[in-house]
Amino acid sequence: MGKTLGYARISSNQGQDITSQKTMLESLGAVVVFSDVGNGSKLTGRDQLEAALRLLEPGDTLLALHPDRLARDTGDLLTIAKRVIEKKAVLKINDPAIVMDGSDIMAEVMLTVFGLVGMMEKHFIKARQRRGIEAARLKGAYKGRPATISPDAVRDLRAEGLGATQIAKRLGIGRASVYRLLAA
Repeated sequence: MGKTLGYARISSNQGQDITSQKTMLESLGAVVVFSDVGNGSKLTGRDQLEAALRLLEPGDTLLALHPDRLARDTGDLLTIAKRVIEKKAVLKINDPAIVMDGSDIMAEVMLTVFGLVGMMEKHFIKARQRRGIEAARLKGAYKGRPATISPDAVRDLRAEGLGATQIAKRLGIGRASVYRLLAA
């Protein structure tokens, strides 16, 4: 019998703690727990998940507490499952109980359904966020992200005779940003 690798993820360090996930995964038999902090809607940038997938060997298990800890997208969730199965390992989700080794179509159906639920949840979160931003904007409380580029620096470089491309390269920004700041 192979080893069990745990995977935990939280969205941010602000108000969230990954310790409870790690403790639960260890109590379920994970010998090592890999953990990422960040967005669950994309697979890119999830270095610890990649490390866990690389370390899997035939007979091993990748364990997660919930499907949305792995991904909030059906395609990504199934991609992870496929990578696990290609390694001749098993993907195990604790809640709901799903064990996917490539031999049971119902496990794949369940994973697909919960992937769809995660996608719906992600959609609703974004919709609520947009409504909140719009409400704050109407009250004058939301002004968008603060500027990271000094308009004065762009104007000074323009006054020195530099073109938009040269200004963009010097400041490490896009030409469109240069044009936008010069027009403002």
